Amino acid sequence: MNIINIIIYDRVKLKSIITLGIYIALMIIAAIVFSKYVDREILQTVVKSSGNLGIVAYFLIEVIYVTLTPLFNTAILIASGYIFGGHVGFVMNFLATSVGLFIIVFLVKKYGRPLLQRILSPSFYSRFDQLTQKVGPITLLIVYVLPFTPDDELTYLVAAGPIGIKRFILPILLGTLAKAAYSYIGDMGTKGIAIATYTRLIMLVIGLVVVGTQEYILMRKPVSNATI
Repeated sequence: MNIINIIIYDRVKLKSIITLGIYIALMIIAAIVFSKYVDREILQTVVKSSGNLGIVAYFLIEVIYVTLTPLFNTAILIASGYIFGGHVGFVMNFLATSVGLFIIVFLVKKYGRPLLQRILSPSFYSRFDQLTQKVGPITLLIVYVLPFTPDDELTYLVAAGPIGIKRFILPILLGTLAKAAYSYIGDMGTKGIAIATYTRLIMLVIGLVVVGTQEYILMRKPVSNATI
């Protein structure tokens, strides 16, 4: 019976490793394709050639971009302003990036965390959970707001921990408002950099107050953080 259990466990573990490997390979392929074949001129051509569906097409491309290529998001955030102008690009960035980040959280919570639990040892995962609890929504917000930080990558890691989806909502929305302002760089150049910088500073202050208040209230509740 023990041998059968070991065989079943090894098969489940191998299947989990293969599934995770396929997803990582998909991310790598997407990153290569986007970096080589997708730039602001190509995106502009897609929008113009798609007619009334151009905005929808661009939105879907940006969502995929955010979800599968976390290292290369800045370029498409700036391209939104170049193609649609600062204001419309800002809205496009906010909506697409928010959707992309929530997709990441959902996929990791629904599929990624169970996969990792099958692959990693219970002791390692316990330490990982403790670490992600310490990182928490406030750190996630700060990473979203500050430039040149591994924000989307951190989303994958923190989402694999025990923190509930509800605690991601405010950091994602407030942090994405800051990131969305990159559209003004594509539209206004140097002046846009100043607008993007001020937006990040404002959202950092507001975010720390709002998310800090949320975390303070939740910490006072007699409920395990893993269930929130």
